Amino acid sequence: MILVNGLILSDPDHPEVLPHGKTEIIGNRLGSVNLPNDLPTGWDGVIDCSNCLLMPGLINCHTHAAMSLLRGLADDLNLDRWLNDYIFPAEAQHVDSRFVYLGTMLSAVEMALNGITTFADGYFHMEMAAQASIEVGLRAVIGQGILDVPTPDASVSGSWKERAGRFLASCPDDPLITPAFFCHSPYLCRPETLRAAAELARNNGLLIFSHVSETTWEVSEIKSRYRSGPVAHLDGLGVLGEDFVAVHAIHVSDQEQEMLCKSGTKVVHCPESNMKLASGAAPIQDMIRRGVTIGIGTDGPASNNNLDLFEEMRSASFMAKLRSNDPEALNARTVLRMATSSGARVLGMADRIGSLEPGKLADVIVVDLNRPHLFPMYDPISDLVYAGRGSDVRDVIVNGKFVVRSGRLTTVDEEQLKTWVWAKASEISEGLNLKSYGNH
Repeated sequence: MILVNGLILSDPDHPEVLPHGKTEIIGNRLGSVNLPNDLPTGWDGVIDCSNCLLMPGLINCHTHAAMSLLRGLADDLNLDRWLNDYIFPAEAQHVDSRFVYLGTMLSAVEMALNGITTFADGYFHMEMAAQASIEVGLRAVIGQGILDVPTPDASVSGSWKERAGRFLASCPDDPLITPAFFCHSPYLCRPETLRAAAELARNNGLLIFSHVSETTWEVSEIKSRYRSGPVAHLDGLGVLGEDFVAVHAIHVSDQEQEMLCKSGTKVVHCPESNMKLASGAAPIQDMIRRGVTIGIGTDGPASNNNLDLFEEMRSASFMAKLRSNDPEALNARTVLRMATSSGARVLGMADRIGSLEPGKLADVIVVDLNRPHLFPMYDPISDLVYAGRGSDVRDVIVNGKFVVRSGRLTTVDEEQLKTWVWAKASEISEGLNLKSYGNH
C-alpha cells in the first residue's frame, strides 16, 4: 500500500506538518515515510491523500467499551449516585458475555470511524471484548476487571484471582491484543487485593490500571480507612510503578504528584467524563511539568457520552486553561502528543505506535481537511485540536490493513450490528422498566 500527496504529521513529539510525498506500507509495518513521490499517475495500490493530512492513529488510553449499551441510561448525576443507584444494578442484571461482545463491538466501530486505532479497555468478560476488537480490527489493551465485590463474571466475592487466571488462559492470542488487569479503585479493592494483583501483573509482564483520586468522596473515604490519600496509599502498598496506570488522578496533592513522577506511574486524563460527572479538573499541567507521562481517554460511553478523541483533546486544553486562568496552559501540541505518542508511552507501546517512522506498526489515519470548519488553515495542528472532529477522518489503517476506507467501515456489517444492539437495548429497557424508543 502506498499513500501519496497531501500533508503529513509524522512525529507528535516534534510536531511539524510538512508536504507529503510518498509513504509505503509493507505488510503490517511502515516502510518508507514521506519520500519524494516518484510514482507515475495511475500506479496500482496508490491511495491519493490530496487535501488530507496523514498522522499516527489516535490512542484512547481509558474506556469501558461495553458500556455503550448503557449510554444515556442515567445522566446528570454525580459519580456516587450514577454508579450505585443505576450502573451497578443494571450491570448486575444485564451484563453477560453477549452484552460485552456487542457493546465492545459498537464502541470499537465508533472509535474506528473517529480515527482511534488503539484503545485501553477495562471491564468484565474481557475475552469477549478482545474478540470484538479483533473483528473490528482495532489494537486494544484488554484489562480484566478486578474487584472485591461480586461482579458479572465473578459472582463469588473474593474470587477475582481465579477469574484473572481464566482470563489469561483464554484471552485470544492475536497481534492486536495485549492483556492487562484493571483494579477498579482503591475503595473497591482491598490492600491485599491490590498487592496480589500487582504481583500477578508483574509476574506476567502486564500493565495494571485503576481509577485513582477521581472524586473528593474517594479521597475522604481512603483517608478515613488508611490515613492517607489514594496515591499515597497505593505508594505505601508498593503497587505504583512504570507498569501502573492511574486513571483520572484529579484530586492529587503536590506530594502525591511527586510520588507519581518518581515511581514512573503513568496517568490517563478523561476531561469530558470528569466534567459531566462534576468530578473535578485534574492538575494536568502541573503533572506534566513534574515529568509525569500522561495519556488521554474518553472514559466509558455511558459517562461521556461519545468516543471522539478530537473532542477530548479540545476539552482537555480548554479545561486546563480555565483551571489555571492561563490561556497558554496545555496547548494544542501538548494535547496532540497526549492522544498519540504520549498515549503510546502510557500503554508501553512507544517502540511500535504513536508516530509514523520506518519499521513501526502501520497504524495511520487520513484526515480530510476539505471541510468548512477547517478553513482557513493557518496552523494545521491548532485546527486539528480546536476545530477537528472524529467525523473528519477519511481512512483508518491498523496493522497495515484498512479498517475505514473513505469514511466507511470495511470489517464488520454496521447494519447487522445495529439490529443486534437494538434487540439487546430492548431487553435492558424492559428489565429496568424504562421507556424504549425502539428501532427507528
